[in-house]
Amino acid sequence: MLIAAPLHAFVLPRGKARLEIHTSVAVQAPPPVLPARGTAFALVAAAFAAYAFVPSGLAAHMLAIFGRFGLDAATVVAIGALFGPAQVAARICELLFARGIHPLLIARFALAMLLAAFALIALFGLTVAAAASFAVMFGMANGLLTIARGAVPLALFGAAGYGHIVGRIGAPYLAMQAIAPFVLAFIAERASDAAVLALTAAFAAISFIGFAAMRRPKNSTRMN
Repeated sequence: MLIAAPLHAFVLPRGKARLEIHTSVAVQAPPPVLPARGTAFALVAAAFAAYAFVPSGLAAHMLAIFGRFGLDAATVVAIGALFGPAQVAARICELLFARGIHPLLIARFALAMLLAAFALIALFGLTVAAAASFAVMFGMANGLLTIARGAVPLALFGAAGYGHIVGRIGAPYLAMQAIAPFVLAFIAERASDAAVLALTAAFAAISFIGFAAMRRPKNSTRMN
């Protein structure tokens, strides 16, 4: 706050930027594939908002949950350290091997991997191996969905008004981010850690359903 607020108040220019086109022919943005309203937009916004609950809530409680399940502190810290590198590895793999894949498919794959991580814990419990696998799969899924958050609206709704569209999607996303840690803290205190994981998995499933219900338009292509 002490750094960012003064920068925004006193350093950033306040005038509107003017776009100067130096070519003889003006370049027009491609038309949107889908209109940024109605069912399609609602599904995208709801899917991202549901997912926002997962990383925000788990970031605040995952390591504590692992500790309460009996893992020692050093092991918990080591497992938590796997999350960041997994995110980076997933983004590198996406850049190298998945540039031609539609971002809707990337989002579905990431959420399917996240649901598989929850299923792994449900089947085998929070052993060291299961917890480490969960952290890696969760990190990879989050890394891919961070990319999809910017790429899916562009691929579906076009470049025209992109900032406004992303802002509309971001409002419920940020609201879910804000409430998730408090909701999970309340559930952990009043119910159990298992209930926390179940609720988080339910939000991941809702997000997956939203993206699965979203049909990729035939004329939609990946925009690199």
